[in-house]
Amino acid sequence: MSRRRSLLLFSLLLGLSCALAGCPGKPADEAAPRPRLGGAAKGWNVVVLSIDTLRADRLGAYGYKVRPTSPHLDTQLASGLTFDAAMAPRAATWPSLASLLTGLYPSGHAVQENGYGFPDDLPTLPKLLHGAGYRTGAFLSNMCKANHQGWDGFGCTGGQDGKTVQNALGWARSLPADGKPFFLWVHLFGAHGPYYNGGDLADRELDPGYQGPVGTKKRQLDEIMSQKIPLGPRDLQHLNALYDAAVMGADGLAGTLLDSLRAAGRLDKTLVIVTADHGEELYEHNRYLYHSCSVYQSTLHVPLGISAPGLIAPGARVPQTVELIDVTPTLLALLGLPALPEVHGKSLVPYLERPGEGGRGVPAFSEYGDTRLHTVLDQDWKLVFNPDAVEPVCIPKAPPGHYPIGRVELYDLAHDPRETTNLATREKTRVTELVRLLDQRFSGLRRRGGHQAVPEELRKELEALGYVAK
Repeated sequence: MSRRRSLLLFSLLLGLSCALAGCPGKPADEAAPRPRLGGAAKGWNVVVLSIDTLRADRLGAYGYKVRPTSPHLDTQLASGLTFDAAMAPRAATWPSLASLLTGLYPSGHAVQENGYGFPDDLPTLPKLLHGAGYRTGAFLSNMCKANHQGWDGFGCTGGQDGKTVQNALGWARSLPADGKPFFLWVHLFGAHGPYYNGGDLADRELDPGYQGPVGTKKRQLDEIMSQKIPLGPRDLQHLNALYDAAVMGADGLAGTLLDSLRAAGRLDKTLVIVTADHGEELYEHNRYLYHSCSVYQSTLHVPLGISAPGLIAPGARVPQTVELIDVTPTLLALLGLPALPEVHGKSLVPYLERPGEGGRGVPAFSEYGDTRLHTVLDQDWKLVFNPDAVEPVCIPKAPPGHYPIGRVELYDLAHDPRETTNLATREKTRVTELVRLLDQRFSGLRRRGGHQAVPEELRKELEALGYVAK
């Protein structure tokens, strides 16, 4: 037998023995080809469900154990990939949602405050998908008059989540069965103050018998802050019950929306994004209840999950920090569509292809209107940089200085997740490094910002919803 034939026979026998008994070498998961998801969802539908004022840490999927607040959202998040550390670019609805739809920080898309509108010439996700042949529909409970463009169907209810869900389902049912994909965005008022979406659940079941100053009336909550009414443990217990009840109400409506779309076959070959615009302070900093003043993790850390049946394995988690500005570039990459001409975010497809890998990740940033007040989160270190000593004003009839923010605040989130101990004086080198990251990130970015006049009628609507228009 020739040497060549002998080697061939040996190789065949070795392969057979390895197949039967196993051989040392690369583990199966290393040998497996890396999945390629770029363009894998070409022609798929897209559903984006965003929920107002929804803290990530109040969902079961993010470890909340006080009460079962989110069974429907937990199930949806578990059906795909969940990002453990997603960050909003601002703790305010209009700026944050505009970033979700553009991949830009608020200074880049110009919707820097509640009440500001999209510029007419701004490229956005709905405009691009509409141009690519998608039917587009947006049904919102907030951000009603932001000069939305690119939508075939549009409805906004001003805080009436049940009506918003029914409008969205009605639009979805009306779509012709011609194979043309659709993009549906639903934004619920959710757990926004004064937390009336929880009905009387807190008083009836979660925390009955309470007689203090906290309640589901905007006037009550505003007075706590404007008159600096101190809240004790019993008051905070009821505040948290009200908030949890509102989360539970939003979760039920989210379940109605998703279950109905699924039953109608509208979630087949559909990318589903679940997220929030921001969280809520709930008295954790400066005795503040709401969100738009805040620069802390209670309001900037948001839930984020992406599901795609058959493409994204269910149940995976991504520990690295990501940003809401990453959602639009990620969707376009999955759909195999060209990127927007200008974008600050990055595609998260590599994380979808190999969850748990990807190294240390990249920093996340936030802005605060047309000011130099910024935050940066790098690993477990969080810097609040306020060189001009900006003092936010976001409580009607509030006294001056009601929400003080230091010029430099540094927090070690690994040991101080509530951001209670400022380490800026002790960790000067780390402060310098994080300030350098801020300079690198924002110094070269195009800005579309600047003051926009908010009409008086819209200003009153915003105040009625709990905002103070600038």
